Amino acid sequence: MLVLFQRETCPDCKPVRELLTRLQVSYVNVNVPKPREERHELIRTTGSKFIPALVDGATVIPGRLRENADIIAYLEKRFGDPETVAPVAVAPAAVAPAAVAGAEARPGTGLIMAVR
Repeated sequence: MLVLFQRETCPDCKPVRELLTRLQVSYVNVNVPKPREERHELIRTTGSKFIPALVDGATVIPGRLRENADIIAYLEKRFGDPETVAPVAVAPAAVAPAAVAGAEARPGTGLIMAVR
């Protein structure tokens, strides 16, 4: 299961969420606190305090300040062109935050959780 660390008001996170929806990929959406020093689960999982950040099994794409191009490129390479892709089943993640272990989501939707 993909895990996206983000904030709803983050302008760099919105395009990632929209791409995941167009690709019809299930993912866990982890909303992080605004104060960067309070993003404990994000920092523990990715080594970075910036969002958006993506975890796909053993693949971790840490967030970078005001940047989402690495995540967009990874998703397009992994799942294909969002205009021509059929629904995809995603295998459970080998690496996922403890707070979301066992969580499920439907294709094309995110399971929203707030963690610190």
